[in-house]
Amino acid sequence: MVILFLALLLWLNSLLNPSGANAADLDLAGPLGRLVVKPLSAFPGISSLLALLAILLCGYLLVQLNAKYVFLKTRSQLPLLFYIVITGCLAGMRFLSPAMLSVFFIILMLYRSFASFKKDRLTFHFLDAGIILGIAVMISIPALIFFPLLFIVLLLFRNKVWQEWIYPWIGFCLPFVFWASYLFLTDQPMQNIGEEFRRAFSAPGRAEAYTLVQLIFCGYLVFLVLIGSLHMIRTIGIRKIQSRVFFIVFLWLFILSILMVWVIPATGPGFLFTGGISIAFLLSNYFATCRNTRFNNLLLGLLLAGVILVIAEDWLSFIPGRYSF
Repeated sequence: MVILFLALLLWLNSLLNPSGANAADLDLAGPLGRLVVKPLSAFPGISSLLALLAILLCGYLLVQLNAKYVFLKTRSQLPLLFYIVITGCLAGMRFLSPAMLSVFFIILMLYRSFASFKKDRLTFHFLDAGIILGIAVMISIPALIFFPLLFIVLLLFRNKVWQEWIYPWIGFCLPFVFWASYLFLTDQPMQNIGEEFRRAFSAPGRAEAYTLVQLIFCGYLVFLVLIGSLHMIRTIGIRKIQSRVFFIVFLWLFILSILMVWVIPATGPGFLFTGGISIAFLLSNYFATCRNTRFNNLLLGLLLAGVILVIAEDWLSFIPGRYSF
């Protein structure tokens, strides 16, 4: 209940004082993403509410992913808490966007991929994962960057069975076969598919305006990530093989999220929807396994204080005559 209350506080101002969705998000949207997000641009309040529900659902799926495979050693609600904080700290990310919708399917892709771990027989999990990722790309074009992740998981999880290396390709192409069939039946040129990708990859990066409080809070998150990474490096050798391999997958997920910003600059802070998955598990691992010392309690206390400052600054910026940091 405390986590839900915190999420509501983060989103409350966006719900009561909504602004329109960023038009650049539609440049990166696939046909399915545009179908859902474009009508909502005229109803920012509904868009913000759906965004809150989407983030809560994604955070819940992260908690269940850990509950199923227990790579954090303990079952905890910390991944939900950190994912809400990471994706909700910037006001512009509190509206439904194609990137936010696609991350739901990327999490489902992780579920299907992880299910292949220690399976002796030939499995179709990577066929399913390819289909799910294909749907994610039809929602948000930049999700294409995560296609190599399927083969990274294959290298880490599976024996070199040639059929399983073909399944991701088949699964990934199936949604595009349906897209091409729709274009053919509606007498639209097939070049529309290539045009969608060209527009997304050539979209210019947009300048983002951040307040001092937001910059300080994001800087503190980077500091926590560094501490969590050092802790992971020190303890990775004594973890179970399953936990170790899963965290390597999360590392690659984060690397590909950073690469997405470099390849498609218009992605902007939207990379946090996918990169935030890795960060949430990294920070959850640190605070779940670190010693109960004053220093670690201070780190967590400062994080919560930072969230309160972000909420307060968000509200003060909408009060006439009040100072916005």
